[in-house]
Amino acid sequence: MARQQEISLIDARFSVNRPRVPLRHTGRHRTVSTAVTRLCLLAVLLGLVPLLASPTMAQQSSTQISYLPWVSNGETIGGQGPWYGLVSVQNRSDDFCSLQVFVAQNGRWISTAGLSLTDGESRSISASGMSVPSMGGPVRLQASCEIAVSLKQYTPNARPTPWSDGAQVVTGYTGLSDADLEAAQATEQSAWFLPIVQTNSGWNTFLRISNFAETSSNVTVEIFPNSNPRGADGVALTMQRQVGVADSWTIDMLSSVGYGGFIGFARITTDGDIGVIAQRVKPATRMAITNVAIAADGAAGEGSYRAAAPLLFNAYNGWNTGITLANTSLQPAVVTLQYFPSDGAMLRQESIVIAALSMQYIYTPGTVDQTGFVGSATIISNVPVVAAVDEVKYETAEALSYMASGAPQHIAGIPIVFRESPANGLHDNSGISIVNLDPLNDQIVQLRLRDRSGNELLDLPIAIRIPPGGSSFIYLPFIDEFPAGTVASAILESSSAAGFAAISNDINYAAAGDGSVVFSASGNGGVFHIKAEAQ
Repeated sequence: MARQQEISLIDARFSVNRPRVPLRHTGRHRTVSTAVTRLCLLAVLLGLVPLLASPTMAQQSSTQISYLPWVSNGETIGGQGPWYGLVSVQNRSDDFCSLQVFVAQNGRWISTAGLSLTDGESRSISASGMSVPSMGGPVRLQASCEIAVSLKQYTPNARPTPWSDGAQVVTGYTGLSDADLEAAQATEQSAWFLPIVQTNSGWNTFLRISNFAETSSNVTVEIFPNSNPRGADGVALTMQRQVGVADSWTIDMLSSVGYGGFIGFARITTDGDIGVIAQRVKPATRMAITNVAIAADGAAGEGSYRAAAPLLFNAYNGWNTGITLANTSLQPAVVTLQYFPSDGAMLRQESIVIAALSMQYIYTPGTVDQTGFVGSATIISNVPVVAAVDEVKYETAEALSYMASGAPQHIAGIPIVFRESPANGLHDNSGISIVNLDPLNDQIVQLRLRDRSGNELLDLPIAIRIPPGGSSFIYLPFIDEFPAGTVASAILESSSAAGFAAISNDINYAAAGDGSVVFSASGNGGVFHIKAEAQ
């Protein structure tokens, strides 16, 4: 990827000193420290529990649904593969939960498997275990409890466990929610937006558009070029298709645009419930990136829109980041970016103007002159702006990307987090970055960790105090009693009305190529949307 499209992740030596505060837990007041109680034994992955009956989704009530626009099951795409998917699902509630898996078969949604999850339990299910069709397809998960869902995709081999060891390339994303799908159809001007699609520097982009409705959906895809001066009249490519029930439309951008060297962004409009992701692949360097589209109202009035980029780097142990911003509006966007070092006050800010339906790229080393910077950014705009944050470490062929989000989280889950055990050939590590969406007040976010069976791993939650508008970071291998070789899930909780945004980085340097993936912490309200009304 060219320098202007560079991208990054957590290095195993990163640590942050966080203030601790007393929290009430099981009727007692104690002070949290890095010395926490001994972890429970690592829970083994549990098998699928077949259901006696498979009622349709419409027959069930009081449910939560998570949507995965594409789960690979043996496909080769863009010179990479074969890809295989592994879905992780977390019961975020304190109650028993039943869950059904629906996959696309012959133009219908078919219930192929079910799970029974005890309170706090998490599972990982392979694409073949869910009966995803050969090559792949969309998946929707319907549960009787609050769930968080993520997808990890590997090549060349299907993984029997969530660990990335043995894979050549890894990527993935967080599942969409009903709130995300509804936001994409909230008004006549609402749409899905992808801040970057590219065919330059050896990269190619594949759009995956899947129909989750019970009827066909009409879809229009518009591709706008970088630095578009003509607004709506500057569209470089328009494609239309009716996408059938449980069907997917894959768009190869290199074939569609017709040449390498293109950089732009996408607007996808629809009259039905669809989900959209973009897969960016670079076979020559064994890198892969997945972005979930953000739903926004392109005709939203002026207001104060706020999104958070929880993790940025400037030359941190080989990692760098860049932010690609796309203006979804028909009027110019005035955008202010505020940069915060981890656990610190605002370092600097800059303002830019992005033309209507145009995009702009900001490279962190060009805006933050502090070598070794690790921190976050708050993105404030007068009209809705969507942003993708790319992270790269070229010396180890690592690339990943996440979407900046302003959807406030209050109780959010991360279905899968890791601590490595090199002696046992396990090399995944996770770091969680959290941004305080309140620009005026401190916020305390509690972090709970549970083993795969749902047992609490810490005697008390870890309390992380985050400064106004700022961010903090917790690296799981630095929790003293979080044993090597642990796979767990995480819950983040806050009583702040403003809420927070958070991501978890999973990196495995032992993978043959790109071993990194990032997941957003997600709650009931979804992650991938901007509210139609000004915030």
